[in-house]
Amino acid sequence: MVAYAGRLRAPFARYWLSEFLSDFGNGVRLAAFPLLAAQLTRSPGAVAAVTAVQGLPWVLLGTGAGVVVDRVDRRRLMVAADAARAALIAALAVAVLAHSAGLALIYLTAFGTGVGSALRSTAAVTCVPRMVEPDDLDKANGRMAAGQIVGFELAGPAAGGWLFGVAAVLPFAVNAGTLGIAVLLLLTLPAVFAAPPRPGPGATRTRLASARHDLAEGLRWVWRHQDIRDVTIMAGVVGAMDAAWFAVFVLYVVKVLHQPPGAYGLLIAVGAVGGIAASATSAALTRRVGPWRSLLAAGLGVAVTQAALGLTSSVIAAAVFQVFSIWALTQFNVTAVTMRQRQVPDALLGRVTSVYGTVTQGAEALGALAGGGIAVAAGIRAPMLIGAGPIAVVTIGVAWRHRHRAADDAAPSAAG
Repeated sequence: MVAYAGRLRAPFARYWLSEFLSDFGNGVRLAAFPLLAAQLTRSPGAVAAVTAVQGLPWVLLGTGAGVVVDRVDRRRLMVAADAARAALIAALAVAVLAHSAGLALIYLTAFGTGVGSALRSTAAVTCVPRMVEPDDLDKANGRMAAGQIVGFELAGPAAGGWLFGVAAVLPFAVNAGTLGIAVLLLLTLPAVFAAPPRPGPGATRTRLASARHDLAEGLRWVWRHQDIRDVTIMAGVVGAMDAAWFAVFVLYVVKVLHQPPGAYGLLIAVGAVGGIAASATSAALTRRVGPWRSLLAAGLGVAVTQAALGLTSSVIAAAVFQVFSIWALTQFNVTAVTMRQRQVPDALLGRVTSVYGTVTQGAEALGALAGGGIAVAAGIRAPMLIGAGPIAVVTIGVAWRHRHRAADDAAPSAAG
């Protein structure tokens, strides 16, 4: 592992800011795209398709994004992805300004920016170990998670909706501008992001091998590595069950909590506070109890808070459970990404990260579809109550399989 700067000083600060600007722009665009589509069509399916098209590249590219990341300079890839996204969004902004933006152009822009986001997010995970010392990975990932929550879940969507209300072109102009600044920040970083070397006599053959060979190599590694394989499976189950209830969360707020639709956004914002808190404390907690105990406690926390949400009709209680639910999810995600960065060889980190992303993104899409069907068949509370079971089962199963590893985690804490 190559480390350039320890203790999270510059240039990590510039790298963090470039990521924040990218996440903020994603949040702005996430809010603005459906609003723009709604000006052109009254079809709910056509409007919802804009969001679906942005996530489609994860399904189509799959682990192919990781193959690209492991073959090229990772900073150059992020610069290219951000520059291409900025150009696409700027073109859409010009079309909006000229009143010539149609649904086809919106879908094309959404898909193109989705491709760029998939490549950039995969590369971003592999870059963090190049910027900080190994002992600081958990702190660095916590700060990256905080930036993502604030940018993508809080500030970005709020700014996107407000800017669109002022003028439809503004959110896209701002998004293109933030991506341009992110590119400039990336260009100031040190040259430590070159593609990792392929060790051994097979290096030449690997460079000339097909993407299919590289893809199979990444999949085999994940399957044979029990730790990462189990965490990936666990993340898929957690993601699917969480997406199942979140897909009908707005209906839960209106029909179960008996609140106005505006309370939906407020509860999401309140929940994000838990994510920010987890990003600030995750490193300390993981160092105190160990990564496995931290991961398993977070999984059980997700299951318990999800079930609690399904059992309450109080908006105050729901807000509290939402805070703890997002706290547990963030703790799980930060711990999982740190485990990957520490255990996966640098030459495979892009492919393993894209396998993880494909599993979780695909599971979330299927979970959202399943949640809607369950809610229709069994009621609004059902996705929360039913989904808590699989999360608890997979968490307990992984805890049992890795019980010796969890016990080893506790030993340093006891000694301390």
